[in-house]
Amino acid sequence: MMLIVQIGFLVLARSAAGTSVEAALRKAAVSRVDPALVRQGIARDVSAVVPGAEDVVVEVVSDQENLHATVSFRWIPPGPNLVPVTVGIHRSAVQIVPP
Repeated sequence: MMLIVQIGFLVLARSAAGTSVEAALRKAAVSRVDPALVRQGIARDVSAVVPGAEDVVVEVVSDQENLHATVSFRWIPPGPNLVPVTVGIHRSAVQIVPP
């Protein structure tokens, strides 16, 4: 039963973090924000939407067409008997360029 509870919490945490990362990338792709600022914003957002997220590591890479983010963090789920998990997320967004 505890395994099912942990998996449920993990799915919610990963989904919230993934949505947060994707939103930050889309915003950055439209406004052409510096990747260092995007990196800081993603780390802050993931820590805010995923209680228990620690050691958030964000890598943002920009090429001419896309903006890519790779995020990993150690998640300590709520509850006394749940095991910490390392979560990894990769998202991309197409950069908007003027015609």
